[in-house]
Amino acid sequence: MCIKIIHIHLAISLLHDNQRRLEKLLAVLEENQNIHIKRLEELMETSTSTLRRDLIELEKSGMVRRTFGFVTLLKKNNIEFTTTYREAQNAEEKNKIGYFASKLINSSDAIFIDTSTTCQYILEHLNDQTNIKIITNNLAIAEKGRLQANLHIFLAGGALKPYSNSFLGDDTIKYLANFHTRMAFFSCNSISEKGVFMADMEQTRCKQNMLKNADISILLVDHTKFRQDTDFIKMVPIHKLDIIITDQKPDTTFLKLCKNSDVRVVY
Repeated sequence: MCIKIIHIHLAISLLHDNQRRLEKLLAVLEENQNIHIKRLEELMETSTSTLRRDLIELEKSGMVRRTFGFVTLLKKNNIEFTTTYREAQNAEEKNKIGYFASKLINSSDAIFIDTSTTCQYILEHLNDQTNIKIITNNLAIAEKGRLQANLHIFLAGGALKPYSNSFLGDDTIKYLANFHTRMAFFSCNSISEKGVFMADMEQTRCKQNMLKNADISILLVDHTKFRQDTDFIKMVPIHKLDIIITDQKPDTTFLKLCKNSDVRVVY
């Protein structure tokens, strides 16, 4: 047990170092979407080898392209962005969604929470409930939850995805399959009348396992993800959801589809 705790704390410490560096790198690239590698190294104030490793990871994720000494920040289509980038997006909207979600949770509930940054906001509003069991593959949930005495965190291990809080892979799915919960809280990359979509197959598999083992499926999604056709992995059709929580009223067509599918929409 002690060794496992040490490994978790080490993973958290390394993750924080990476996230701080990635946060700065992404901020620089947002301001300079096509920049020479030497100039980027100057702005980052980091070693050539460290910057190269970070750029290789971002390139593997489809976030940047390196050509002839230049680095270009790419568009968001079909990309699973890093946790640091996603945490900075629409924080106010995500907090509102997290508040609505927390009101569905009762004391002594067992719930799944996925690796989305939106779902992390749920914990900030779980002050009145007691003895809540949270099963997750989200390292950030474990870090925050360990500081709240009313929460019991069950963290699925597996392979920690670079620049994320996500444990993924077969070992993660096997661990998650040991549980059955009243609710599963999850998010997505995009949503339309065609369904709920993701850009990463491993993330999709873990979320689908949670949904399969929960009585109620609750999608948390901010308004920027609606009516987008930018992602290609269909995680779940609309009619398989129980509740959708968002920060703005969706359009009439989507609301009509949800009503006909007996899906409750909260906004």
